[in-house]
Amino acid sequence: MPVPPRRKVWFIDTSALLSLATDDGLRRAVHTELSTERRVLLDVVYDELQGLAEYGDPGPAALATAALRQLEWLGEVVDTSQLVEPTRVLEIQDILRSGRSLRHQTEHWAESVIMAMTERLQHTDSYLLCEDYNARIESTAHGITPFSTHKLLSEMVRGGRLTAERAATFADAIKAAERGSDYTPQDFATGRLGRVGRP
Repeated sequence: MPVPPRRKVWFIDTSALLSLATDDGLRRAVHTELSTERRVLLDVVYDELQGLAEYGDPGPAALATAALRQLEWLGEVVDTSQLVEPTRVLEIQDILRSGRSLRHQTEHWAESVIMAMTERLQHTDSYLLCEDYNARIESTAHGITPFSTHKLLSEMVRGGRLTAERAATFADAIKAAERGSDYTPQDFATGRLGRVGRP
């Protein structure tokens, strides 16, 4: 009897949702790219967006407010209170902070919850859309395939689903919001994006 294919599940982190909020066209392009995949919005991500919208610095607060109005494509918010062990989440959060003091108690919490959840998932291929380099690196140890927004755009370009010029325009919007650097159409066509292209 053939083994059923593993289902892809995409976890969208707070940092990625802030980047997607920089440009409606960017958000629509990513939505289209992931439209056939299961997408998950966790309560910890939603709560972090709400906290940023209410108490964050003006730039991130504006993006968080915009992101909160753009979540329909991710479906219902998933309650994680019974899905993860807080002690395990704390262990992963400690790894992510890499010996640095946390800026606040919930820094890296959402990424840590995602990683703790994926340790318990069976029969799925887990993907993480996240702008935090350390979180992407650590996620690979939890069986997750990580992408930054720029890396996903590059995959779309190289797969013929987006033009390199359009990807560069989206990168300009992210840079204008002080969430990224300069990238050229050639960068997206080759996938040579430096740190945002890794791992």
